[in-house]
Amino acid sequence: MRVLVTGAAGFTGTRMMEFLGAHSIEPTGMIRRQTFGLGKRSYVTGDLLDPPSLRDAFEEHRPDAIIHLAGLTRGSSDALYAANVTGTKNLLDAAITVNPACRILVVSSSAVYGNAGNAPIPETTLLRPVNDYGKSKVAQEELSLQYNSSGFAAISVARPFNLAGPDQSDNFLCGRIIKQVVEIEQKEKNTLDLLEISTERDLIDVRDVVRGYWALISHPGFRSDCVGKPFNFGSGKAYRISEIIEIVEEITGEHYTIRLSDDQQKVTIPTQQSDNSRITSLTGWKPEISLKETLRDMLDYERNKKR
Repeated sequence: MRVLVTGAAGFTGTRMMEFLGAHSIEPTGMIRRQTFGLGKRSYVTGDLLDPPSLRDAFEEHRPDAIIHLAGLTRGSSDALYAANVTGTKNLLDAAITVNPACRILVVSSSAVYGNAGNAPIPETTLLRPVNDYGKSKVAQEELSLQYNSSGFAAISVARPFNLAGPDQSDNFLCGRIIKQVVEIEQKEKNTLDLLEISTERDLIDVRDVVRGYWALISHPGFRSDCVGKPFNFGSGKAYRISEIIEIVEEITGEHYTIRLSDDQQKVTIPTQQSDNSRITSLTGWKPEISLKETLRDMLDYERNKKR
């Protein structure tokens, strides 16, 4: 199977490429521009907002399966819709033109659920996004389902919850905590600076998630059992931010002084927790890496990077 991974230079894309390569599946990664440090794997250039470049990329590779990770998580409403909706449409048009039988996994987000309450969230939950990113992901999913219903494509949707793992940017919760902990170790600062510590998030290791993506798109019954359906990927547990810090303290043997922002923003999603029943019953996938192991690996990576 010829597999193409969009967003291959990103946090999840890098791990996806590593996972596939380690399992004797030599993927091609699609990136916006050539860059150094990507190793010896195969890459093609293609821009979601430049349809000719996408067609060239697909003509060159002619994939049997696409794992679509590229897009934006932050930015203006216009930028988010351009990348996540228009960009996905351009990608689907190019892919289907080159290979109508191509399997496609569109990676969405648990942000589509918004504030769905305290119970584990199944995929049948009504979608009520609370920010522009979540709204753009709902639109991306609706677009994908339209292509399925028209008979033009074979598309499934993944809804990952909050990711964590080595080399995560400090734009994200665990990456922000780990970076600051190492800075405290290096005597560069003396407090953990956070907005708040009371919300709860379902945290899943990116290495578990990419394994799940492959279990889904390589499933023998992909067309009958996966097409047109969304699948959650989470740990199935909700952790308070204060609990995450306690786990880090257990790993390091240190206690950290927390300084909260004076600008207290309204919490729009107090908690989220994934119900993984659908993907587990179909493929047997379940998370294997504990949050403690994830945080320990993140600490080791960040420490080595600072040396």
